[in-house]
This record gives sequence, structure tokens and C-alpha cells, in this order.
Amino acid sequence: MRRFYIKKIISSGVILAVLIFCGSSFLLGTSPQSQLPKVKESPEKIQPEEISAGPRNIKEKTAVFVFLGWLWLSILVLIYFLQQKIKEVDRLQAMKFFEAERKFKVNHRR
Repeated sequence: MRRFYIKKIISSGVILAVLIFCGSSFLLGTSPQSQLPKVKESPEKIQPEEISAGPRNIKEKTAVFVFLGWLWLSILVLIYFLQQKIKEVDRLQAMKFFEAERKFKVNHRR
């Protein structure tokens, strides 16, 4: 039962951290449009420049996908290691390893 609550607390903490990270610009009121300098429009009609966003060739496009793949792979590996660490701590707690450590605690004073 206690294990369930620990997992629930950890998952809610992760969700809260993601929301804070993603919503920080919204909460601070900063947007890319507000950071641009104000330009006065002349009476003549200004034609906007054509800007294409994104990679220009296949090499850049492949590099973006490789980067994103490695990023998600590393996140998944870190989550796996965290799960294994939690399982190990649960196993030690089931063996009452931490209680034995407290029972035989010795103060080393000089």
C-alpha cells in the first residue's frame, strides 16, 4: 500500500515539474512577439519576406531526427534505471535491511 502512494507522489511530482517547465513562459507573460522591437509601418504597403522554417536539406533533416531519437532513448534509459533503483530499494526494505542498520548504529566519536 505504501509503495502505491510513493509511486503516486513521484508521478504527480513529475507531472507538476513538466507543467511548470512548459508553462513558465505562459505564466511569465513572455512570448516571442512581445520581445520583438516595434516597427513603424510606412504608408506604403510592406511585403513580408518569405521565410521557410526547418531544415534546408536531407542531411539537416536527418540530423534533427537522429538528435530527437537519441534524446528520447536517453530519457527512456534513465526512466528504466530509476525503476530498477526503486525495485532494489523495495527489495531491501522487504528484507528489513534499513531496520537492522538502525539497530546496530554505533556513534564514532573521538
